[in-house]
Amino acid sequence: MNFNRILKPYILLSAACIPVLSGCGGSGNSSQDSARPRVAVSVEPQKYILDKIAGDRFEVVTLLENGANPETYDPPVSRRVAVDRSKAFFTTGLLPFEKKITESLGNDVPVFDSCEGIELVYGTHSHGDDHHSHSKEEADPHVWTSVANAAIIARNMEKSLETISPADSLVFRANLEQFLTRLDSIDNAVRSRMPKAGTAFAVWHPSLSYFARDYGLKQISVGSESKEMSARKLSETVETARADSVKVFFFQKEYDSRQAETLNNMIGSRLVTINPLSYDWEGQIDIICGELEK
Repeated sequence: MNFNRILKPYILLSAACIPVLSGCGGSGNSSQDSARPRVAVSVEPQKYILDKIAGDRFEVVTLLENGANPETYDPPVSRRVAVDRSKAFFTTGLLPFEKKITESLGNDVPVFDSCEGIELVYGTHSHGDDHHSHSKEEADPHVWTSVANAAIIARNMEKSLETISPADSLVFRANLEQFLTRLDSIDNAVRSRMPKAGTAFAVWHPSLSYFARDYGLKQISVGSESKEMSARKLSETVETARADSVKVFFFQKEYDSRQAETLNNMIGSRLVTINPLSYDWEGQIDIICGELEK
């Protein structure tokens, strides 16, 4: 499914030169880009959303490096310095490395929780040897994989941007409304093409919990935190997936396991590589939807 074939054409105000709101010059040269104030985010999907709201008013830098696991990531000095030199740091409030960064920041860099108000999912994650023993106290950090959550994140970011750049409030508000309209259209398109409620899919790491909740789907996490499962757990996992008639198995790029292909063959599913940490947030939602509707 390609959302652009379904939805009406969408042009962000921040990407256009609208004199009434922004008075932009549109030159886009490198000296102007380097002169923009900087703000920092934790992961690329946040950057995607913040870019939509901030437009050309800020340079947005991402703390998490490409290919890194956000739950075990330890930012290098260069990334920490980038945050130190930013006007603000937008966190998810759920990733371990964020706490390390915020504790080291001075009072000159305000920290905003971009996920405030999201109803969190618990019990999907574990960092022990048994991937079935999930802690009920640990919130699932992959909040950005939900279209509804993306709208909450966008609203939070817009409010925060107004506090650090009040003069651009009209631009931020206009960009927010355009983006929320786009999200409504995406949500409607997804709902119209999702399989029936209760349909199950497999995923190596439980990164689609919020997506599954939004659309009444069942996510089955088949991966192991320790990378290699015992023969018993492998058999149990396959049995569960088969019992739920799993047809698609999503595997995330940031993980490396030789067992994924074996599991997929034993389940009899279709192995699809996704990247929930990609800047191309909409493209990833599109891929997931397209595979689920097959």
